[in-house]
Amino acid sequence: MRIFNPAQEKLDGCRACDVLGKHVTEVYKLDWQSSLLLKVLKEGRPILNYHQTYNTMAGKVVDIICSVFPIYQNGEVAGSVAITRDFTNFRNMAERLLDMQESLAMRSLQPARKIEEDKGIKSFRQMVGNNRRLKEAVRLGEGASKTDSPVLICGETGVGKELFARCIHEQGKRAKGPFLAINCAAIPESLLEGILFGTEKGAFTGAVSRKGLLEQAYGGTLLLDEINSMPLALQAKLLRVLEEKKVRRLGGSEEHEIDVRIISSCNVEPMEAIVARQLRDDLFYRLAVVYIYIPPLRERMDDLESLTRHFIEVMNIQFGKNVKGLSPEVKQAFFRYDWPGNIRQLKNCIEGAMNAVAVDESLLLSHHIPEYLRMFPQQNKYPSAPKPEYSVGQNIFAKIEEMDKQKIIEALKQTNANITRAAALLGMSRQNLQYRLKKYGIERS
Repeated sequence: MRIFNPAQEKLDGCRACDVLGKHVTEVYKLDWQSSLLLKVLKEGRPILNYHQTYNTMAGKVVDIICSVFPIYQNGEVAGSVAITRDFTNFRNMAERLLDMQESLAMRSLQPARKIEEDKGIKSFRQMVGNNRRLKEAVRLGEGASKTDSPVLICGETGVGKELFARCIHEQGKRAKGPFLAINCAAIPESLLEGILFGTEKGAFTGAVSRKGLLEQAYGGTLLLDEINSMPLALQAKLLRVLEEKKVRRLGGSEEHEIDVRIISSCNVEPMEAIVARQLRDDLFYRLAVVYIYIPPLRERMDDLESLTRHFIEVMNIQFGKNVKGLSPEVKQAFFRYDWPGNIRQLKNCIEGAMNAVAVDESLLLSHHIPEYLRMFPQQNKYPSAPKPEYSVGQNIFAKIEEMDKQKIIEALKQTNANITRAAALLGMSRQNLQYRLKKYGIERS
C-alpha cells in the first residue's frame, strides 16, 4: 500500500498521480543516507521531530519537521511512514528572533561578560571552601584543565557550575581562545539549532550566512549549560558533530572544521535525566569523559562561615559598610536552613541583608534577613515552600549500565526475544542491540 495525501502534494508541489508507484529517490533528491524513509526502513527504529531541508525533482526546496515510523509485518520491517509539517513560516520567525537576540547580545550581554571575566574568579585557587567533597571536585577540575577532554559538571542550580567551567578554561591551554556559554534551557528549540550549528543564506526565506557557536568558539571552549534541556533530536546531531569534528550549517552542504572543547553541565543527576528521556545515554558517555559532581551547600555546611565571611568582605567594599559578621541568632538560622538555591542564594541573601544594614551597624541581625526566606518566627507568616529533593549519584556509570541491561531484558520479554522488534522498541539498531547483548552477557531464551 502506498499513500501520498493532498497535504503532502501541496507541500512538495507534486501530484499524487506523478508520485505513486515510484521509488522515493525518483521523487526526491535523496539517497539511503539522507532519506529518513529509507533510513527507518533499513534500521527499523523511528525518527522523531527531525528538521530536514530537501529538494524535490521538480526543483522545489522543502523545509519540514518530520517524524518517520517503521511498519511491521510478521515481526519484520516491511515499510515506513512519514508524518511531516511545514516549517518555513516558523523558521522565518525564528530567524528574526535570532537576529534580535544577537543584536541585544552585542549591546548588553558582552559588556557584562567582559566585566565578569576581568574581575571574577579565574583560578581554582581563588575558590572559597575546604569541604572534602568540594576539594575532590576541584582536584578533578584542575586535572581536566591540563587536557582537552570533554567535561560534564553535575550539580544543583546555584552551586557554581559555570564558575568551574571558567576555571577549567582559564587554567588550560585554550585560555587565550574564546569562552562561550549557552543555556540550553533558556533558548527555544527553533533557535537553538541555528545558534549552535549556524545557518546559510538562501536555505529558506530570510536566512543569512551565520557561524554557529561551535564555529565561533574555534580554539576555545563552549559551555553547554543544562544539556539535559536540549531536545533529543538535537542531541543526536550534536553527538555526530562531536564525533566527526565537523559541522554543517542549517541549509548548507559544506562541512566546516571545528576545534572546540566542550564543557557541559546538568542540573539533575544524569541517570535520572536518561531515565526521563531528557539526555541520550550515548551523548552522556561522550560528554562525561571527565565527570565532576559539585555538592550543594547543605552538604558542605563546614564552608558556610568562610563563604559568609567572603561575601560580607566583598560587599563591605561595594556598599561602603563595615559589617564584621553575623549575630549569633542569624548564624544559628543560617546553619538550620537548607539553602535550596545554594551558593547563589547565600550570596543574594547576604546582599539583601547588607542593603538593610545601617552604616553604623557591625552585625547582620534577624530583621536584616529577607522575609521570604522565613528563617525566623516573625517571618513565618507565609506557607512553607516544599524542600527540593536531590539524590547524589554514586558510581553513575554502573547504574546507567544496569538500567540499560534491565531495559533490554524487558524488551526481549515483550517481543519473545525477537531482535528486530526488540531493537525497534528500544529505539536502536539491530547491530547496537547485538553489541549490548554480548557486552552484558544477556542470553536469548
